[in-house]
Amino acid sequence: MTINLQTLKCGECGSGMLQRSGLNQYACAHCGSVSIVEDNVSDRLERVLEQVKDEAGRRLAAEQSARGRSAARSMGIAIAAVAVLVAGVFGVMAYVVDRNQPERASMPRTIPGEGLRLEARQVLAGSGSLAQPWLLVTARNESGSAIERPKVNAIFYDRDSRIGEQSESVPIGTLMPGETAPVLIKLPSDQAVTRYELQADALSTPFWTTEGPPLQFTRVRLVQQTDEVWLFGRLANARKDALALSIVEVLVTLYDEAGTVIGVGRGFSQATELRPGERTAAEVRIERLGNRKVPIAAWDYRIDYSLTEGAQQAKKRVLASSSRVIRTAGAPEMLRASQRLSSADLLADSGAEQIDKAR
Repeated sequence: MTINLQTLKCGECGSGMLQRSGLNQYACAHCGSVSIVEDNVSDRLERVLEQVKDEAGRRLAAEQSARGRSAARSMGIAIAAVAVLVAGVFGVMAYVVDRNQPERASMPRTIPGEGLRLEARQVLAGSGSLAQPWLLVTARNESGSAIERPKVNAIFYDRDSRIGEQSESVPIGTLMPGETAPVLIKLPSDQAVTRYELQADALSTPFWTTEGPPLQFTRVRLVQQTDEVWLFGRLANARKDALALSIVEVLVTLYDEAGTVIGVGRGFSQATELRPGERTAAEVRIERLGNRKVPIAAWDYRIDYSLTEGAQQAKKRVLASSSRVIRTAGAPEMLRASQRLSSADLLADSGAEQIDKAR
């Protein structure tokens, strides 16, 4: 605190050498005269109180500023701590969620186009006057990885003129390494095609996957009724866990004695989801190619499927741990034209099977 003072001088000689000799009295050391100083006590007290008040206000402001800076530092530390805590919580949640996700294919998922080898020949599909020219493409997976439903592009030319383009996907969800699959692409019907080019569209591996055994029919029949060929198969989910079968897709191929493809068919299971202990059927109509009188010497089927646990869970495409192509030598069973063609009748248990069940 600072108090303003006035300089006192002797009224007689003007000397500033004064010594206090009593209340408001000062004696001059030079000439010895005594001076009396008038003093307004109330004014002086008011000035002192104002100075005290100003000093107190200054100190209070300084203390508040210091407390504000301290609080800001504390708040900053608290915010940083909360941020670290939230980041840790999200990190743990991300770890837990990632552990609960289904297995996925390793990255990168992209496969070079040359991983799919393509060969083709022209065939007729349909009967009589309804027969149309098609391009039968054989796609072989030589990439060493499973490919998710590869697509084939065909560009058609009449000499040097480009006259059209068509694209079709392989009729099975996953093409396993080393597998071949037929792809039918329709040719332009109103223009002559002198040549064509084949290209594989962008190839990739399936995203959500898991390894498992190939799925087979527990009972299967290949039948022919007049000019139509059908495959009927029974499926059962014999798993001991809670996983259901879903997106069950069947690809059937017919061959002649030389091993040439003469028929292709694709179908799905009747049930969209098959829980453990349940069973369903699949019916696949097969399109004959070329001369329908050429006898069927062999046929095969393969099943593509996924696993899921609950409606909200991601479906995992099953990559077969061994060959899933089931090949059978022989011709289809011939049915009478009047015979009923249904999976319920054709896959019904025989008397022997019913006896085994009774046991």
